Amino acid sequence: MRVQFMTVFRREAKRIAERKTLYLLSIVAPIVLFPFFAYVYSGGVLRNISVAVCDGDNSEISRMIIRSIESTSAFRIVDYAQSTEEIADKFRRGEIQAAFLIPKNLERDLKSGKPTTVVVFNNVTNLVISNTVLKEASTLVKTISGGILLKKLRSKGMQEEQAMKVINPIRIQTQVLYNPNYNYMNYLSMGIIPVIFQMLIMVGGVLLISSEFTHGTFAELAAASGNNVWVILFGKALPHLGIHCASALGILGIVFPLFGIDGAGSLTETALLFGLLVMASFFPAMMISAMFHDQQFATEVALFINVPAFIFSGYLFPLWAMPVLHQWFANAIPYTHFLYGFLKVYVAGAPLSAASPDILWLLGFIAGSIAVTILLLKKELRKASVAPAAEGSAAL
Repeated sequence: MRVQFMTVFRREAKRIAERKTLYLLSIVAPIVLFPFFAYVYSGGVLRNISVAVCDGDNSEISRMIIRSIESTSAFRIVDYAQSTEEIADKFRRGEIQAAFLIPKNLERDLKSGKPTTVVVFNNVTNLVISNTVLKEASTLVKTISGGILLKKLRSKGMQEEQAMKVINPIRIQTQVLYNPNYNYMNYLSMGIIPVIFQMLIMVGGVLLISSEFTHGTFAELAAASGNNVWVILFGKALPHLGIHCASALGILGIVFPLFGIDGAGSLTETALLFGLLVMASFFPAMMISAMFHDQQFATEVALFINVPAFIFSGYLFPLWAMPVLHQWFANAIPYTHFLYGFLKVYVAGAPLSAASPDILWLLGFIAGSIAVTILLLKKELRKASVAPAAEGSAAL
């Protein structure tokens, strides 16, 4: 059995080296894609959002507001509009992403104690930009308002400490966990890289057995294995698992540190989770490969599973808020369960035991797909052994 295993193992390693598709998916694509997707979001925090300002007051206070906008790294004033119609036109042309409208008589109303409003126009077609605009504009206006009120109260003889109590009778203290700088590279890269990894594993994995039928080499494989399903399964699997596990270590040991994608958890425990993702993606792919003999159709099935994986994972929109049917589909994808475990262990720094439910799901994918693949391979081996016997009877 050991001889047959090594024969199948070497045969599969040779196929990886010789077949361009397997070589590109297993070795070249991870080296190119993982740094590429990390680099896409290397800016991390949004800066220099193009804004326009319409100053209807042209007073000392309105100029102070404009200087405050200019000094904020999130904004870059690209134009000064004269009306709301001009602002609307600039939005339609795509020249700006936000605009500030400072009303007429702003300074006079403030000095007389009347409330006034600075209008912030916010383009919400991009939620990342719009949330940044909303956060930065709210902070800026509140800071200016507090400064004006503080100056007014101190001019009436009130001490600064007393004035601050009037301005902020209730204080909010926010503790930002796990991504204190709101860095989108940390947020998006940690979600996108693993899902691309799963896709590469599965698209490559569905070719392993289906290609044997497509190219008529399954009988050769059966002979090399001594008609042993376990030898076929693990002889073909181990070369690929070794390459994919090396890629996983490359993600954790090279790509994440290189781009400053930091986590609070144990690298060893995170590596174990990545190993489970590799197997939970690879063995279902082998099952699909054994189930569908048409190589192209098997690839289409893998793409059908993987293309919506990121959307349905709950990373961008909470899974519990999705319709039940979508939740079922999400739970049928290994990436969903890896992601929850990954966020607990690597990002939040929880012990591996906190990810026990997610680990059980991944182990279920592995065990279930191996069992089904074994049954399918046994069926094909019986067919392969019957065919030569039938040909011999016909010859007699």
